[in-house]
Amino acid sequence: MKTFAIAAAALGLVSATATPVLAEPLEKMSIEVNVSDINLASVSGQKLLDQRIERAVRTVCRTDAPTTGSRILSQEKRECVTKARADAREQVALLTGDRQRGG
Repeated sequence: MKTFAIAAAALGLVSATATPVLAEPLEKMSIEVNVSDINLASVSGQKLLDQRIERAVRTVCRTDAPTTGSRILSQEKRECVTKARADAREQVALLTGDRQRGG
């Protein structure tokens, strides 16, 4: 079964104003995305993978958690989403490169 993991530091858990003494370590979270049932050579397969990645990124970065007073994502959550998407793109590139080489 082919899978890859999307991992990101849940930056929203640590307040930007917290002093270093009181700051808790960042929590790391990862989610495996199954790609064994997807034909990555097809446009529809790539769209399906993009949907799965986006769902996993939003779960890892906890963007669906309600924020009191605003629907706008905090800077920490936006950074988490950006990092998680970049990590996922890197892993997809490695995975598709392996498949192109027959791996």
